[in-house]
Amino acid sequence: MRAQIVDIINKTLSSLVAKGELPEAVSEANPPFTVELPKNKDHGDYATNVAMLLAKPAKKAPRAIAELLVANWVDPDQIIVQSEVAGPGFINLRVNPHALLQIIHQVLGEGDAYGLAKESNGEKVLVEFVSANPTGPLHLGHARGAFTGDAVARLLEAAGYEVTREFYINDTGNQVLVLGRSIYARYQQAHGHDVELAKDAYPAEYVKNIATSIQDQDGDKWLSASEEQWLPYFVQKGVQTNLAQIKKDLENINIPFDSWFSEQSLHESGKVAGLIEAYASSGMAYRAEKPRGAEERVRREDSKAAQYQDQQAGGLFLETSRFGDDEDRIIQRANGTPVYLAADLAYHIDKIERGFHRMIDVFGADHGGHVPRIKAGIQAAGKDHSDLEFLLVQMVRLMRNGQELRFSKRAGQIYGIDELVDEIGPDAARFIFLMRSANTQFDFDLDLALRQSNDNPVFYVQYGHARTTTLLRRAAEASIPFDPKSPPAVADLEGLRLPEERDMLKKMAAFSDILQGAAKASEPHRLIYFCQELIALFHGYFSKYRATERVISDDIPLTLARLSLVASVKQTLKNALNILGISAPDHMQAPDAPSEDE
Repeated sequence: MRAQIVDIINKTLSSLVAKGELPEAVSEANPPFTVELPKNKDHGDYATNVAMLLAKPAKKAPRAIAELLVANWVDPDQIIVQSEVAGPGFINLRVNPHALLQIIHQVLGEGDAYGLAKESNGEKVLVEFVSANPTGPLHLGHARGAFTGDAVARLLEAAGYEVTREFYINDTGNQVLVLGRSIYARYQQAHGHDVELAKDAYPAEYVKNIATSIQDQDGDKWLSASEEQWLPYFVQKGVQTNLAQIKKDLENINIPFDSWFSEQSLHESGKVAGLIEAYASSGMAYRAEKPRGAEERVRREDSKAAQYQDQQAGGLFLETSRFGDDEDRIIQRANGTPVYLAADLAYHIDKIERGFHRMIDVFGADHGGHVPRIKAGIQAAGKDHSDLEFLLVQMVRLMRNGQELRFSKRAGQIYGIDELVDEIGPDAARFIFLMRSANTQFDFDLDLALRQSNDNPVFYVQYGHARTTTLLRRAAEASIPFDPKSPPAVADLEGLRLPEERDMLKKMAAFSDILQGAAKASEPHRLIYFCQELIALFHGYFSKYRATERVISDDIPLTLARLSLVASVKQTLKNALNILGISAPDHMQAPDAPSEDE
């Protein structure tokens, strides 16, 4: 419906320009005007701000432009039946009831494809998410980023993009060396050696299990070996085992990946060394005891910059400050070892060179400071980062009985994604993590997620789908001749005159636009809001009229019309939930909700 109104507005503007009533500048302006549902339903079905945005190119008052449009609609199908100018130049519109009723035929005719893009838009998108260090299993801290990244990828696919999901494996560097040494210490302990774990070791049970598996396979083979011999092997075993578990956990929550990109491969291919050399030869990097201007900065003693300052001495610094970063960053230590940033820059440049139209990084908010360094480093390499987007995901507090549950990988206290899903189910986990903007913090209430009541937002939406299914089943049991694949003609749907019925039609008509907007903005919560708003309309409609305007009644034509509306709500809700990877159950018990027989 919105697309039809946009088309009418554009054709009317073209006509007014052709007749000389608006200047040519209006055609060239192409303003991003909106066509939206007004907050006050008394103002009409839709409202547009197009006249407000054309004031400058038209050199006319917005209200005068709005009056021109209202008087000259190019609308051969008579979609707009009433329009009026409001305030300084907004236009309120009422549409032909027949046009809204056609939404039912569109929804039921397209079925599972309703709202989704009809074909690929040709744009290739890379979504990189999770990318957890393979030093342990996935835990609660990874959950929001995992579900958010997957939902963004699903949104983009539904909106017509060609999507590649990628997991970047940090399989080199200090953290995997710590893992290897932690496993070796447990391996020694398993053989009866009195060995203490290092302060930075990973002490959790999974480390013991890896050590035991090595013991079972190799016996005491590694006890007499030098660190130079055993460390690469123990690192490899640890990374492989943890990565296998990560893949299994992701598969169990229906999060697939198309690409598993190894950081080590960047070093082996020479891309990291080559990039460092390119920076040095282009004059973008310099060797120094500290980054230029560092003496002017006051650092906290507990900051990472202060902790690693000695290790930076004599290193190679990249002039990221030229491109908006707070200071220059080290990319290679004095001994020739590249730091993590060098590999990360090589990885992002590799992304760009692979030819994606859009690249989305889903980062934890604690990595937000890394973003300007990456952008600056890409610019320093002479590359364009305008197609690179960063979605920063805020932390979530897990609550039980009003108390926060605290976990630590270093302390061996881990609450895994698998445990969360086992406890509350995959649908509740997905829904609750996705129901707010990724850049907002919130508390995840485990008790609420388990509650079978309308207070639980997941239950409320899913029960709405189950309720529509129950109504359709009872109609079939009553031998009412309704077939959602062959709904009544539009003329026979005219009994749908209640304001709540009209509201549901308008909400369903907006589905495609909401999907496209959510995909462009990388905001899955918009689709969650859509589901909540649509099902709230349906629950309110059903509850308000269950004693006076029942869906199933003795008036067969009206019953068929209302069943068509119910089937359309069911299909639209199912499609929206499916896009997000959330199931749409056909049966649920709701002890605190009225039954369809009441």
